[in-house]
Amino acid sequence: MTITATPTDTDHVELYEPPPSRRSFAAGDVIRLLLGIVILTLGAGVAKLAQATVEGIEEDLLRALGRLPDTFESFVLSAAQIATSLIPTVALIVLLVRRRWKVALLLLLTGFVANLAMTLADIVVIDRELANILDELRAEDSVTDSTYPNSHVLASTTAVVTVAAPWLTRRWKRALWWGVALLVVLRLLAVAHPAFDLVVALGVGTIVGSIVLLVFGSPTYEPRPAELIDALRAGGLRPRSIRRDPRTGAALRYTVTDAADETYRVSLRTPDERDADLLARAYRSLRYRASEVDEQYATLKRRIEHEALALTLAERSGVLAPRLVHLGTTSHDAAFVVTTPPPERAVDEADLARPAFLASLWGEVRDLHDAGLAHRHLALETITVDEDGRPWLDEFDGAQTAPPGRELARDVAVLLTETGSVIGARAAVDAAVSAMGRERVAPALRMLQPLALPPSTRARAKASEGLLEALRDEVNRATGEPGLELEELERIKPRTILIVGASALAFYSLLPQLANLSDTVDAFGSAEPWWIVATLVASAFTYVFAAISFQGAVADPVPFAPNLRVQVAASFASLVGPAGAGGFALTGRFLQRVGVGSAQAATSVAVNAIAGFAVHIALLGSFVLWTGQSGLDGFSLPDASTVMLVLTAVLALVGVAALIGPVRERFFAPALTSVRTGLTQLVEVFRRPVRVLALFGGSTGISLTYTAGMMAAVEAFGGGLTFAQVGAAYLAAVAIATLAPTPGGLGALESALIAGLTGFGLGAGEAVSAVLTFRLATFWLPIVPGWFALGWMQRNDEL
Repeated sequence: MTITATPTDTDHVELYEPPPSRRSFAAGDVIRLLLGIVILTLGAGVAKLAQATVEGIEEDLLRALGRLPDTFESFVLSAAQIATSLIPTVALIVLLVRRRWKVALLLLLTGFVANLAMTLADIVVIDRELANILDELRAEDSVTDSTYPNSHVLASTTAVVTVAAPWLTRRWKRALWWGVALLVVLRLLAVAHPAFDLVVALGVGTIVGSIVLLVFGSPTYEPRPAELIDALRAGGLRPRSIRRDPRTGAALRYTVTDAADETYRVSLRTPDERDADLLARAYRSLRYRASEVDEQYATLKRRIEHEALALTLAERSGVLAPRLVHLGTTSHDAAFVVTTPPPERAVDEADLARPAFLASLWGEVRDLHDAGLAHRHLALETITVDEDGRPWLDEFDGAQTAPPGRELARDVAVLLTETGSVIGARAAVDAAVSAMGRERVAPALRMLQPLALPPSTRARAKASEGLLEALRDEVNRATGEPGLELEELERIKPRTILIVGASALAFYSLLPQLANLSDTVDAFGSAEPWWIVATLVASAFTYVFAAISFQGAVADPVPFAPNLRVQVAASFASLVGPAGAGGFALTGRFLQRVGVGSAQAATSVAVNAIAGFAVHIALLGSFVLWTGQSGLDGFSLPDASTVMLVLTAVLALVGVAALIGPVRERFFAPALTSVRTGLTQLVEVFRRPVRVLALFGGSTGISLTYTAGMMAAVEAFGGGLTFAQVGAAYLAAVAIATLAPTPGGLGALESALIAGLTGFGLGAGEAVSAVLTFRLATFWLPIVPGWFALGWMQRNDEL
């Protein structure tokens, strides 16, 4: 029976600082947001791609329900109206009773925003022709009523329940969500708008509610001191003091001293952690093979029971590890395990330098494996040292019972990497072979790769350059194991996804233009070869101007030849990220290798990008004005209302993202810091006229040379456009393609260029041919010399 901790019960207990009532970020809110996006995408996709099917279903459903008795119609209408008003009212009353005034006000804001979002979705997604057909059918016979709750009400109700649910008990959560389910059923039976848009309404409501929680925060699941005291006393402990330790991992840690001056450690796991695990597992399931994805525990209690089993098996095998004392749960679905504390002293370099200590450490791992356990996270942070200088193993929450051989090999690989980062590869491998034997160390050869290691170990391996290669060589030497292929762990590589996505986008963008394939083939057949050569020459000169511009952005002198090489190499490196991200990283690395500090290197790259952006915008405006002054047909620019709508949407998304604490801290704050630093460096550039000329002159040369290359490509297929028109088309297309999430704007640039050239009067076949030739000369062909330049610079320590 649980003992309630009244104020008199806790007055004599030294307590930790109570946690805040809400947290700024929760993985569960992200999961709900992703779920809402999936639902909205599914509803919108079906509504757009299967309109005929949806229309047939809507008509059949409406006719069938229209034949029901009037009594049933009245019942459905009354039930829907009651459910609509009851669900948000109940949520509001419960929150007011619990004195959650701010959350109650937040519900009103949420309902209003969800209604606006559904209005926008209704305009974009719902087919007006279908709505008119259904209106005519309802005029004949229908079970609808003008006062019946529509999809806007369903979206608002879903958003309100999404926001209110985290603040309520489990019973109230279930009751409110069952109410939403009932409203969906009633909404399906008697509709005032197309019934299928309820899928869109559910998606919109879930998205809005999740964003509100991400912006304003949701309740924390960490227990209050009195709640934890109740749970500990229910297990027979009598705490005299409870001190919360700094978080060293996913679990919350507490040090508890009881009335007999015995000290215990409490490791507590909350639903927050479970949600974070679910997100991580979803990512790993997509990217990695099934063998690299941990099994999901049914409940938090099952998870700590598994940890308790691992601790018990370790104790029985004589492994030096914390001893299990008690398991328990709190009143808010958290679960905890109580153990004896491990020694406080962390392992250090002096310990690892002692052969006896290393032998003892590997002996503990051997005993652990003999007991049928794989630790799976043998980082140095999980090893402590007692007063007698013996190593203790800790952190058994990820341990695996009855492990396959690959997990035992992973343990060895992790500990080899951890110890090798301190004492060197040869000493680490020799100690492991001496204690474990060759047959147990040899299988680790396949797992000595970054993806097989936990994040902290991977970071150590990265910091110790060449460590994994050295460890593999030493394992080969010490065990006689021949060189083997590394274990294949990835299911899908990020670069593969990027390339496939970029290729699909490019194909999709060019598909409408390639429909007239015969004109394109004819245009290629009549191409002027010397103009194509001119396009290639112009492409080559862009790298010279890029080197000049980059030199102007760097305060220290940089050798021109290596600078030119890195610009060529960037054409290959840019394939690994959108908007030239790979090229930026490469040039920053190059500056550090030639002696420029990391901060100054990043600033120089930022200054170069800012100058290029400024020059591009200035040239774009100039060319657009030039085409207008020539009296020629230019682009049909969007009207002011469309521009304002797009700008408002973009600013709203940026504003919402900026309100989310972790997003603001991780992305916006560093971005603003980089911009400020870049502007400061730009001021320094203006103090030296030569650097100003190089920076802005080089940037201007890049844009004009690319424009000249595009002009030559157009002339190769018959011409007919002026330099001003080609320049306006090219510069506008680049501005659009910069927003595309593909390397080099792949797909978006081609599509925008073709649209621009044809808008100025160039034939479709000639436009497609000219654009493909230009992109071949400026994007695809430079990849080969870029790859060679990158390899040469790596071999010669320039990167």
